[in-house]
Order: sequence, then C-alpha cells, then structure tokens
Amino acid sequence: MKKPIIQLYDNFNPPKKFEHSDFDLEVLSPLHNKMDFEAWNSSIEDLKGIFGPRNNWPEEVSSLEKNLKDLNNHLKEFKEKEAFTYTILNPQKDLCIGCLYIRPTNSKQHDCRVDFWFRNSHKNLEPNFYSWLNNWLVTDWGFENIAYPGRNMEWEEYYEVNR
Repeated sequence: MKKPIIQLYDNFNPPKKFEHSDFDLEVLSPLHNKMDFEAWNSSIEDLKGIFGPRNNWPEEVSSLEKNLKDLNNHLKEFKEKEAFTYTILNPQKDLCIGCLYIRPTNSKQHDCRVDFWFRNSHKNLEPNFYSWLNNWLVTDWGFENIAYPGRNMEWEEYYEVNR
C-alpha cells in the first residue's frame, strides 16, 4: 500500500470539483474515458515525456479499454487518498482540455509531486493555470514545497532527491 499523500490532514477531504472562469476540475473517473482518451490522443507527440524521460506514457495506453483501466486506478487512488488526479475540462464541461496529477514523493524536500498537461489546442492556458495551481495547493491544500518536475526543476534533479 502506498503512503497516503495527506498524512497530516486526516480530516482533509480533497475537493472533488473546482470551477474557474477558464476551466473546471473534476475527479478523473471512468465517466471521462472517451473525452480523456481523445484529449491526449489529439496531442500525443507533444505529450511524450510529460512524466519524465523514464516514463513511456502515453505509448502504453493504446486503447479505450487500457485508458479505462488507468482511470479506474486513478479513481481508486483518489478514494484512498494515495494520489489525486483531476480532469481539466473547458467551462462548458464538454471537452477535456488536460489532466492534473497530485502525487506523493519520496523526496524529503517536497510535500508532493505535481504534473499536468494541456491538449495542444489549449496550451495557452498553461502559464495562468500553473500560477493558479501553485497558489491553490499552498492555500487550500496546505502544501509548502511542491515538486513540479520538468517545470520548476530538472528531471535528473527530481530523480536524485526522490531516491
């Protein structure tokens, strides 16, 4: 069993939804399978390596069935407070525009590891999302030192502190 990411907050219940003028967050679940699959497939070349040079996603998820299995795993992790994955939807909630992953880390320097991606058609939202996200995780979640590998630190540096 993985160590829960929220150790100090036994009573903390992570939000299941969040509405913003530019996007909405919802817990990633099997209900999003087709939208999620279509979203990352629309930008597959640009998403290679998004989780680091040692990760082969999205190549290992080659079908809706495999994607559904991943979504079920993410939902289970969320329910057990092991990790928190959100789908990023447009404000109309009819298009998946990306995903957000809040995960535990072995690093003693960081409270958590955070990754996110946007489909190519919505990459313009990344800078504002990143700024909003960092503030949200500090203010609402209580994190102080967040690792954004590939963004606020190089991958090799992250691998080194995460041993």
